[in-house]
Amino acid sequence: MIKRSLLTACTFGALLIGCKDQAVPEFSHSELRPGGATTLKRLNTRTFIHPSENLDLDRQLDFWDGFSFFRDPWVAAPAATQDRDGLGPLYNARSCKACHIRGGRGKLVGEGTHSPMALLFRLGKGDDGDAVDKHYGGQFQPFAIKLAKPESLAAEGKVTIRYETISGQYADGTPYTLSKPNYQLVDLAYGALQPNTVLSPRYAPALYGMGLLDAISEHDLIAQEDIADKNNDGISAKYNRVMSAKTKKQVIGRFGFKASQPSLASQTAAAFVNDIGITNPFFTHDTCTPSQPLCQLASAMGGHDRTLEIPEKLHKLTVFMGAHVAVQPTRKLTSEKAQQGRALFYQANCHSCHTPSYTTASDYPLKELANQTIWPYTNLALHDMGEALADGKAEGLANGREWRTPPLWGLGLQEKVQGYQAFLHDGRAKTVAEAILWHGGEAEQSKSAFVAFDQQQRDALIYFLKQI
Repeated sequence: MIKRSLLTACTFGALLIGCKDQAVPEFSHSELRPGGATTLKRLNTRTFIHPSENLDLDRQLDFWDGFSFFRDPWVAAPAATQDRDGLGPLYNARSCKACHIRGGRGKLVGEGTHSPMALLFRLGKGDDGDAVDKHYGGQFQPFAIKLAKPESLAAEGKVTIRYETISGQYADGTPYTLSKPNYQLVDLAYGALQPNTVLSPRYAPALYGMGLLDAISEHDLIAQEDIADKNNDGISAKYNRVMSAKTKKQVIGRFGFKASQPSLASQTAAAFVNDIGITNPFFTHDTCTPSQPLCQLASAMGGHDRTLEIPEKLHKLTVFMGAHVAVQPTRKLTSEKAQQGRALFYQANCHSCHTPSYTTASDYPLKELANQTIWPYTNLALHDMGEALADGKAEGLANGREWRTPPLWGLGLQEKVQGYQAFLHDGRAKTVAEAILWHGGEAEQSKSAFVAFDQQQRDALIYFLKQI
């Protein structure tokens, strides 16, 4: 059954780019358990928050202890609950859960003026990857803690979102529409943005499988780098190089939409300080700017200018939980339709950026995640995605057109688990097809292949993506 469906799909693909150019690898039964031994044994569509299947009972207790710091809201300091205080002074959300609902992506707001949580905005200066806005720093924060009167700490402002419609059609004449978002920061409390400040929207990602991505050997990632496109396939994988906040050494980035964080621990720490205002072992100071004296005062009043708001031990528990959020098993991946879509995925050269599989490092310190055969469909590298998705903001070595390749595993479960779905860095795509159609730059050839497919082929490819 599988071999026959592969041949059928290959025949279709040959009409476009030729089967001999992109060999379709033999199907492996390891694809059915994309997280290896960590994969959940049974599908669960209520939540993504499950510990890795191979955690023993003691380690599961650590997972659920860490989960409490993900789930529970933080409060302003000083407070009686010292393990849970330190919120803000300026922030995007009061808890991790507020942005990563059920361990997945957050719920987006629609058109209008909002104080969003799951959609945040990084601020920068075009090609200067280290620059931030003079008044608002590196991230816009629409909420503020309340201070005792007569002082009043103002949130930084709100966001107005408007959409414009872009129309197009597939090669077979079937029409489609895309919604292009336009963002504007309004009700600004600390003066106008600097003239060359650019906005980079970021929509909270799903959490499952993060530890497995952290466990991929750096050697295996660097082996895929091809900045000068020496193999002439039109793909120029590039890894961000960033400074570790702890070791002060330059390492490759693998987390964040522009791969600006080198590890899951540092990504978690960056989210704590930027999104919730919680100082930690990686980032020891609140993000108040010189234009925000009341923010600085509130930070000092909380008493956490002398101690960390989440100390090393509790931060490690939170990272442990995040590392062991299990990947769900695949669904109907062995069906004929999914196998045809799998062949088309390779024929369209999607795998050149969305690398299907790795074996995680055998010496990774979290033993349950080590030496696992995994199927995340990402190379974690930066790629030029074209002008339509460009934000104009550099981040380390990432320029304003480059984004890190996101993993695809579990993509088809968003709507089942959360009741809604949205894709890409700012959630603009409401379907998988829309996400593909936004691809440009290095992905233009693969998008063109998708556009050239007939309806049956497009359906098969999307069906495959929803099963992995």
